[in-house]
Amino acid sequence: MKIIRHFRQSYILFFFIFLLALTGCNNKMGYFLVAWPEDFSVMGCADLFPVKSESHLRKTHILNLGNKKYAEIASFRGFVFRTLKEAKEAQSELWQYKDLFAYAEAKTPVRENPDVQSARVYILREGQVIKIVGRGKDKVQLGERLSGYWYKIITEDGIIGYCFDKNLTIYMDDGKGNSTRTVDITMFTDRFFGNSWYPMEYKEEMEQDYPDLTVLRDGRCLWGDSEQKEIYLRNGRKEIKFKFTEVKQQSSNRILFVGSSVDVSFYPDGRLFVRYSDEGVDHSEFFTTLETPLQDYIAEQNKLKTDEYNKLIGRVVYFESPDYGRLKFNSDKTFVWTERYETMAEFIPSANGDKGIADNRRYVSSKLKKSRGYDGVITLTFSRTAKELTFIFKRLTNGDLQLIYVPEEAFRGLVLTKVPENSRIFVFSPVSEEGR
Repeated sequence: MKIIRHFRQSYILFFFIFLLALTGCNNKMGYFLVAWPEDFSVMGCADLFPVKSESHLRKTHILNLGNKKYAEIASFRGFVFRTLKEAKEAQSELWQYKDLFAYAEAKTPVRENPDVQSARVYILREGQVIKIVGRGKDKVQLGERLSGYWYKIITEDGIIGYCFDKNLTIYMDDGKGNSTRTVDITMFTDRFFGNSWYPMEYKEEMEQDYPDLTVLRDGRCLWGDSEQKEIYLRNGRKEIKFKFTEVKQQSSNRILFVGSSVDVSFYPDGRLFVRYSDEGVDHSEFFTTLETPLQDYIAEQNKLKTDEYNKLIGRVVYFESPDYGRLKFNSDKTFVWTERYETMAEFIPSANGDKGIADNRRYVSSKLKKSRGYDGVITLTFSRTAKELTFIFKRLTNGDLQLIYVPEEAFRGLVLTKVPENSRIFVFSPVSEEGR
């Protein structure tokens, strides 16, 4: 019995060693597909190597280069596959992007998945170089006029995610000194026709803490229709249509729309320099894309101003004061100020009339709002004489309305940062439907 038991143990041990030998014939660590090498003299993009070992601590892989040569590479710079078949399939997909890089023209979010609702995992810096490792099969539409592709990318500090191409300039680099940032014409045309373009001051205004919405409402915009071979330009006064027959690349960053007077130059910071002629007059201007669709931004700002105005009028039929008369604000931003003549004749002469427009497009600085509790600024323009009077307003805790007169010279642009001394103050009591 001991001999049989010893034979069985020897057989099991031999079988286990045989399995290990068979497993060793395969590459049990898998295969590493290089996406972005650290040293192009050692390996290139889309190269494939067996994995010798992996360091979880250093977050690196040791690759078997053949001929008893090995190289260490950061794990994020490629992809590991269990079988050679899987690795080769992935290699054929990556091959078309092996020399493709991009740099960010502005701060750009990197998302976990190719979806604007997906979580942000990173923000690209302006000018930051990234490696492209994939692209969505189809163009996607974001908003009314923004369309483009989602690119799968790797950053130099190890982030893998997805970027929409709006702020990316794509270029080729084979890692051997043959680098060019001249993209082919289809990338130019995709970028031009895939976006709506707005004057630079639109973007600058939208980045302000206190935007002037009148600047954004003049309707200036540039866009094109590649299928109809038409370019449209709204210049604030009219819409101009340009017909073209084809698109030609004039230089490394400039394209010409043949048959029209339009040519555009693309700048690395995301700007578009546009030249065109209208009624015999030459024009040129810089345009750009917007992070937030213009109409969405205006709607958001309008809501803030509407909420501010509603805080002024509350659920009040009118405000009254024995000294300053009766003041009524309407939901359509008109006002009626009556019964004020005897005590306020010098401040508001009767020649101004009783009615006008109430406008709250100006701002109280956030510092004043926080320190003094002011709710906003209201400008009353009397219809009969176009006389303007501007006030800071505040709804007091008892419901009263406090108006403080502010002269024009107190404003810095649209913003009031300091309350002038000895300003005239008016206090009105609210009259609600129940109190009438």
